[in-house]
Amino acid sequence: MNPVVSDEILHAFVDGELDVDDSEKLIARMREDTALAQRICTLRSLQNMVRLAYAEPPVSAGRKTRAAPRRQFMQRCAYGCLILVAGLSGGWALRSLESPALASVPAPLVDGFQAVSLTREADPNRVILHLDSAEPQRMEAVLDRAEHLLDEAEREGRTMQLEIVANSHGINLMRAGVSPHAARIARMTQRHTNLHWVACSQTIARFTGEGQHVELLPTARAAPTAIGEIVTRLQQGWTYVRV
Repeated sequence: MNPVVSDEILHAFVDGELDVDDSEKLIARMREDTALAQRICTLRSLQNMVRLAYAEPPVSAGRKTRAAPRRQFMQRCAYGCLILVAGLSGGWALRSLESPALASVPAPLVDGFQAVSLTREADPNRVILHLDSAEPQRMEAVLDRAEHLLDEAEREGRTMQLEIVANSHGINLMRAGVSPHAARIARMTQRHTNLHWVACSQTIARFTGEGQHVELLPTARAAPTAIGEIVTRLQQGWTYVRV
């Protein structure tokens, strides 16, 4: 009997962080294991869902956002899943993804950015900011946005939990000796105890395998995978924004 594939492995596969050999073995197993293919399909659909945070056009200031119809939303999420499964199972039929866990509502956050939440109302007090690029403008943007949200919550007397999740080259923001914003990150963390920094362990392992020394800043922690952290937070009712 084949051992159960852990969620961490599936998250790494969907997130593109699994090495080539392990990916090939997993794909081969998916051809024979429809339950495994369903699990990966659901994760891929969740990944497509969070991509709606930046696939949708920005919302104009002062304009209310109307949630997309459930049927249309689920079709868009399932589309990427169908692409994944097609050719792997040779005729395996996609089961319904009509699940409460996938009932997501896009909602505006600030400055025209589009947010995604798994709840009917996006929670403005629990927010994930996702960074996957080392571009200087993107790094500065995620820090600026974090400070803006936290300062706004403080002025309004709200308690906010904010998490910055980085994967791919975005983890350079949190690398000791590499990050150009280490001093600013330390100041922000000291000022806001409810601000947390999370780096993807799969990315760290990949960089290490390429011969790079990866050491995180003292303020950062490592999560098994970026998508796993994001999906967990979404299931807990957090709001997601990719910067």
